[in-house]
Amino acid sequence: MHDWVLLKDFDCDGKEDIFTYSYSGGMTVYKNDYSSSSGLKFNLAYNLVYSKYGPVTANLYVAAVNLPALVDVDYDGDLDVLTFPVSGSFVEYHENKGVELFGKCDTLVYQLNPSCFGNFGLSGLANTGILNAGCRMGEPQAPVIDLENLSTMHSGSCMIAFDIDGDYDRDIMNGDILGNNMLMLYNGGDSALANMNVQDDNFPSYDTPINLITFPSPYYLDVNNDGNKDLLTAPCISGSAENYNNVLYYINTTDNNSNIFNFQQNRLFVEDMVEVGAGANVTFTDIDSDGLKDLIVGNYGYFRPIPPFESGLSYYRNTGTATNPAFELQTIDYGNFFSLSLTGLDPSFGDIDSDGDQDLFLGNTDGTIIWYTNTAGAGNTPVYTITQPELLASTGSPIDVGQFSSPQIVDVNRDGKLDLIIGERTGTINYYENTGTPFAPQFTLVTTQFGGLNVNTSLTIYGYSNPCLYDSAGTYQLLVGSISGYMYQYNNIDGNLNGTFNLVDSMYYGIHEPDRSTVDVADLNGDGINEIAVGNNAGGIALYKWDTSSEVSEVIGTTFGFNIYPNPASEMITVKFDSQVLKSRNIEIIDLLGNIISELTTDNNVAVIDTRNLSQGVYLCRVVENSNVITRKFIVK
Repeated sequence: MHDWVLLKDFDCDGKEDIFTYSYSGGMTVYKNDYSSSSGLKFNLAYNLVYSKYGPVTANLYVAAVNLPALVDVDYDGDLDVLTFPVSGSFVEYHENKGVELFGKCDTLVYQLNPSCFGNFGLSGLANTGILNAGCRMGEPQAPVIDLENLSTMHSGSCMIAFDIDGDYDRDIMNGDILGNNMLMLYNGGDSALANMNVQDDNFPSYDTPINLITFPSPYYLDVNNDGNKDLLTAPCISGSAENYNNVLYYINTTDNNSNIFNFQQNRLFVEDMVEVGAGANVTFTDIDSDGLKDLIVGNYGYFRPIPPFESGLSYYRNTGTATNPAFELQTIDYGNFFSLSLTGLDPSFGDIDSDGDQDLFLGNTDGTIIWYTNTAGAGNTPVYTITQPELLASTGSPIDVGQFSSPQIVDVNRDGKLDLIIGERTGTINYYENTGTPFAPQFTLVTTQFGGLNVNTSLTIYGYSNPCLYDSAGTYQLLVGSISGYMYQYNNIDGNLNGTFNLVDSMYYGIHEPDRSTVDVADLNGDGINEIAVGNNAGGIALYKWDTSSEVSEVIGTTFGFNIYPNPASEMITVKFDSQVLKSRNIEIIDLLGNIISELTTDNNVAVIDTRNLSQGVYLCRVVENSNVITRKFIVK
């Protein structure tokens, strides 16, 4: 699914179905086939929805940048569609003829109503209505304004239709690319012949008017479960729009016939999340020296009209305990880094000068790194003093990896001095060895192709590598976030720093946080096993905990490894081992409920497993050899 998704029950079974944009300039529909036995499941119902345009049947046009209104306009029991045509100048009414033709509402059979719905158009200059208007195709004599030939019209509107005043017809609420306001159009006609004759282009003008940068989209639903539908507003686009205070909540203080909305807040749901606008670059460190790992999150930025984005560090203090972490937001501008006027801040902490406190390296979109020395001393509130506005290599030249520098301070070669690895936009990792002292570091470039790895994909020349090198039971493991949203796992690192690392998995345990995942690990609950925090480009973070009830474990100290391909799979998977089989290995295919779907024993280095009888979803491939157990996830598409 892409561009937009709406949930509407089209077949009157009480379960909301999925309507989403199709690349063909229309809609695709998935039917909700939930049952208590199979759980939530959606199946394709209409690959493309069609409508009769006079004598011609064609796809019911909906643009990727417009949200249609899916509503029973004529109150006959089936789902009609209101949408903007290619010009975006007026609203088309596609009437569902399912009830008329078949006597039931579970079929989408559309026909264009020849009139311009509501006799109105939209201004080409602002989100305001043009009333008393029509279009020639349905009313050749009627229009005061010829909407079809008005050159200033545009696409870029997200609307809903509902009966706001209880007079048994559909009124329209519209958000638009041309304004931060909400337009309310009141229907003075009826359910058979709509006529928008009154507008409020600062809705709700009787309360706090909606003002959301940029392109607000309205949603009419019961938020607080009191039986009355409330009003939510969020951006209709991603990118150049408000990305922090971005879910406006207006409670319905009356009922669904009167609909008086009162503003409550502008961060509904978002306030309960770790949310940093656009891009989440995550790292754990103990800021307040209380022995608990806190969470510091850099970001690409918060949207601002001028400049476009403002990047900073959000500080989430761990207010929990050593066994039960809890993170509470302290500030979204930790260290006052908004003042840098940079984007893409990516932090890494480490005691680079061996004075007992944590210093800071800041990556950013220009590919350089800023070095801040913590002058506070051990156990004190950090005080950061800029040491090098552009971190210098041992040659005296600034370290510059091109774009989107993603640093990690870590003792790569285990010599007691903190080194530096840096991810970047191309998908490789740069390794700078600390050739100075533990007190006065000097960073010397070893390679721009650390481990011979690259996490870009066949679909793009970029990779956006985000490294996390960590010690696991005395052995280095490397996780790398990537543009795909998956994490790459590598081993065979110790004693092989100038060689090629072993790619263990390009979809680490199926964790997927699209797009542009970032990663850090820390033992947050004192069980000796690292939790995994994964950031994503939407500005959120997911926290993953190991399920100790299963046999899924990291690949540490085993006598073998294996890869699965293709992944995702459709007809079969190939399990290829990276070492000679010394004894028989047992291979099990397991679903996420723990059921063993299939099982085989092999003495070969390669095993092919048929997946044609598996339903779409995520599965585990578990291999057992003596006491060694390795599990990989794979996807059947």
